[in-house]
Amino acid sequence: MNSATRKSKAQVLVDGGDPQETLRVKNLVGYVDGQTTNPTLVAKNPEVRTIISSGRKFSSQEELQEYEKIVRAISPLVGSAGVSIEVFADLDTTGEDMLSQGREMFSWIPNAYIKYPCTHEGLRAAQMSVREGLRVNMTLCFSQEQAAAVYVATKGSKATVYVSPFVGRLDDRGENGIDLVENIKRMYEAGDGHVHVLAASIRHLQHLLGSFALDAELVTAPAKVWEEWAGASFPLPGKDFIYQDAARLKPIAYKPLDLNREWEHFDIRHDLTTKGIQQFVADYKSTLKQPA
Repeated sequence: MNSATRKSKAQVLVDGGDPQETLRVKNLVGYVDGQTTNPTLVAKNPEVRTIISSGRKFSSQEELQEYEKIVRAISPLVGSAGVSIEVFADLDTTGEDMLSQGREMFSWIPNAYIKYPCTHEGLRAAQMSVREGLRVNMTLCFSQEQAAAVYVATKGSKATVYVSPFVGRLDDRGENGIDLVENIKRMYEAGDGHVHVLAASIRHLQHLLGSFALDAELVTAPAKVWEEWAGASFPLPGKDFIYQDAARLKPIAYKPLDLNREWEHFDIRHDLTTKGIQQFVADYKSTLKQPA
């Protein structure tokens, strides 16, 4: 049975930084709706790795140009979910700086989504961005509170906003990341539908099927997971689907949160968001020339 026969309701996104990989998944699955990128994935791009291995490193401007070149190559390969481009932000980057980067990146391609982290400054950048008409994807989401803040901060956006809960990284420390997807979907039922859930940090077929079963609007996964799905003949979960790893993981309880509050009132702090930003910064810096 092929993908054309049983197409997922969720939009299919490739998590990566290599256009050839995107094309391979597209040929295998039959379609690709979108792509997610970040500084780590750009650093792993085969062309970038070849340059780094040769002993050469980039200036900040050269790195930005390389990122733009990669994104421009991916853009025509994907569908309506677009290409998510992440700003280069550390823990001290202001919302204004993120917005400035976001404006430039948004101009690269016609189907851009700008990725900001689920931090106070990232949410400020998102709030300003949607007022200017930029499409945004709020990344490194690890809590229902963060997703609630995303909803409120981006209210009034003319374009659909994405929020990206990271399933696998929660599983890595013994928490059921699929529960977070379910909790956010449940919370958003009371909302206006302007934020869609983009299940991310998908490590294997069970994560993929669990996200499908919860009706996540979008799912992003590395090529190897889409290859696993294709190798299993594109299964889709039935109504009786049970996430197999749930028994060994700590449940994440649902919280009744008021989406009419100001976004600043939610406790959006999360150590995994902090660690994720620090890792992205380290990977980004690994490609840069060191100042003399």
